[in-house]
Amino acid sequence: MTLDSDVARLARTPPFSLLPREALQLVAFSCRKRRLEAGEILFRAGEAGDEGYFLHSGAVLLAKEGGGPEGERRVTAGALIGESALYAPVVRQVEARVVEDAVVTPVARETFRRVLAEFPAAADMLRAALAGRARRLVEGLDAARIRSLDTVGRKPGAAP
Repeated sequence: MTLDSDVARLARTPPFSLLPREALQLVAFSCRKRRLEAGEILFRAGEAGDEGYFLHSGAVLLAKEGGGPEGERRVTAGALIGESALYAPVVRQVEARVVEDAVVTPVARETFRRVLAEFPAAADMLRAALAGRARRLVEGLDAARIRSLDTVGRKPGAAP
């Protein structure tokens, strides 16, 4: 894979899709790819996280501890795993286990911040996109809260 192909792949995945080509080149050039074999653990639930992982090839299973099949999600090439760690310190909520040999690019939060500092217009677009996501999340939570309040006091099986 060349730098140009890495940049093209990053450009198709949020939040990298909000960055100009020069910023993506800086990310791709600054971060070293890692090859992982099936069965390797990328990270475990409960670990502190300070980097996201761009998946170039292969597949990774994200699983909540004790969650069973409904608590699992398989991600493949083009996915960004652990995006929130790019923005703030996080505690991993899932285990990420490689299920098909994979190539990932770890992107450290500090590297991402330096890139955004070099491209303030892109940082502003990213802030706006994150604010929109947060607003939609809050609106969804508010709607769920209202629905749950609407059911308080109703007899089980009663029509709404």
